[in-house]
Amino acid sequence: MKRQHASWYSIALAGLAMVGPGLMTAPRGSSAAVDGDVRVGAYPNSDAVSVGGGVLAPVGDSHRWYFNPNIELAKGDSQDFVAMSGDFHYDFARDGDATFWMGGGPAVLVVDRPSGSNDTQLGVNVLTGVGKRTGDVRPFAQLRGTMAEDSRIALAGGIRF
Repeated sequence: MKRQHASWYSIALAGLAMVGPGLMTAPRGSSAAVDGDVRVGAYPNSDAVSVGGGVLAPVGDSHRWYFNPNIELAKGDSQDFVAMSGDFHYDFARDGDATFWMGGGPAVLVVDRPSGSNDTQLGVNVLTGVGKRTGDVRPFAQLRGTMAEDSRIALAGGIRF
């Protein structure tokens, strides 16, 4: 049993290593800068809760397209998993204090089942969200569906900084 969890944690640490440097070096205070985020969530169809983080980087000069790679570690009753996403999204509101977005991107799910049938699944995310557009700390909420062998729905909330 320890060996199964060792591989799950190794993958989680590798994902955090990819996202972590962006969180630590993210400039603050500008909407054109790369920002970090921390998030908590729930996967209702998997009876799981999650914690995670990511980065938010503008794509081009439009201030509407963003790259938001992120990782979530989820703990559930029947299985644990790591969800790694390479999401892009489009912000619809450009003026004002709030915005909403829609987007998607590739996903990797690393599933750790107690039965020992662990696997890695490739998938695609579709997402929508709403959040504060301005300020040093900006709360957000997001709904994401991941289409993979074991499809999942995630409800997440967090802060960007």
